[in-house]
Amino acid sequence: MSDGTAQSMAQSAADSAARGATGTVGCRTRFAGLAAPGMPAERLGRLAQGLGLAPVAEPAGPAALAVLLTGADPGADELWLPPVAAWIEPPDGSDAAGLVPLLAEAAGNDLYLNLTTATAHDIQLGGRLLAALNARHRLDGDRRDDLELALHEAVSNALVHGNLGVAGMKELSAQELERFSRDLGDRLADPTLAARRIVIALRIDPAEDGLAEDDRALATVEVTDEGEGFTPGPRTSSGASGRGLDLIGNIAEELEIANGGRSIRLRFRL
Repeated sequence: MSDGTAQSMAQSAADSAARGATGTVGCRTRFAGLAAPGMPAERLGRLAQGLGLAPVAEPAGPAALAVLLTGADPGADELWLPPVAAWIEPPDGSDAAGLVPLLAEAAGNDLYLNLTTATAHDIQLGGRLLAALNARHRLDGDRRDDLELALHEAVSNALVHGNLGVAGMKELSAQELERFSRDLGDRLADPTLAARRIVIALRIDPAEDGLAEDDRALATVEVTDEGEGFTPGPRTSSGASGRGLDLIGNIAEELEIANGGRSIRLRFRL
């Protein structure tokens, strides 16, 4: 595929992904540049050209950037602050055309992450996402702590119980903790499970948009995994695990389970 064709596909797909229920185009994020710490400059230049973006050596400036996480330290603080608005771990061997649908999906959101389970597990993903949100909409201390806890639980559920299929702890005991830790390590060592993706899409609607109440902006966060899914039901156990959804529900204004239990959609007043 030529660079021109890939660029045309990128724009078309971005418009399609940003299309709302009314059928009108509403692209939330228009990316201007592409950064990829640790990637050779020549390859970054080819990818960026194919996507119609400028190659960026260091994230800076006011224009929105997408970052490709390709083995460099994904926990570097500057990678999780504006102007970066998307964090994508490219599928193995992907070229510009392979990145088109991911950037198109990212363009329909204010913040977007698409990472493998292995990478997401290695970083404090909930905290990193909160830092990116807080840089765009300042949160007070108590609200910040609550949102970080809810995001951590949602991400942990998607990674541990969803993508890795690790059963929760049935009781607080050394034996159960050992079993849980062993299962987690074994599943992470499985390359197929470690390569499953987690996708997080975040949208922020200001109070003046009419979607917020009491002059407070509304954040919508959707976390999607590639696990077997689940059907939520009443709690029947007092085990150490399994309280995550209850905790999230106590913090979020709305909680919705979709896609057979593979997606959770949260709404928070900021």
